[in-house]
Amino acid sequence: MIPKMRRHKQQLPADECEAILRAATYGVLGTGGTNDIPYAVPLSFAYLSTSDKAAEAPAGRIYLHCATTGHKLDALAENPRVCLTVVAQSEPVPEKLTDRFRSVMAFGSARIVEDEDEKCLGLVALGDKYAPGMPDVVNEEIASTMHRTCVIAIDVQHITGKEGLELLRERAN
Repeated sequence: MIPKMRRHKQQLPADECEAILRAATYGVLGTGGTNDIPYAVPLSFAYLSTSDKAAEAPAGRIYLHCATTGHKLDALAENPRVCLTVVAQSEPVPEKLTDRFRSVMAFGSARIVEDEDEKCLGLVALGDKYAPGMPDVVNEEIASTMHRTCVIAIDVQHITGKEGLELLRERAN
């Protein structure tokens, strides 16, 4: 069970959390690792919201890609529960010993995408995000590399976001 946010007044609304996940250029995927050694890795990703709250991913789905072997896949095979953390904004305020930040955490279960249609959906989502307006280039790359690319889907169960007190105060004014 995901613990409740201690400083709940700083919690971001769900729509802002989703906007941050859609816009962020990278996140850090936290896993249980292997051999009792936690593993976290920065990576690119694409977030797709879901409208069906009864789905396997009531809070959306995150797609990422990688090679067909590696430590990330070993860690997910050992324990598929993950957390993706994204920092959308971080501006130190030295005179107040604080930071103006916004961050989001998405919790869920990761799985290797086996279905070719869903694999293509995930790769297109990544291509649309990182190469907008270039569908021909994206489709050509997918066609030439899909056989040697692993796509991971994170079925997101819970999303939470937080902002620093400085931003919260600015929002109130």
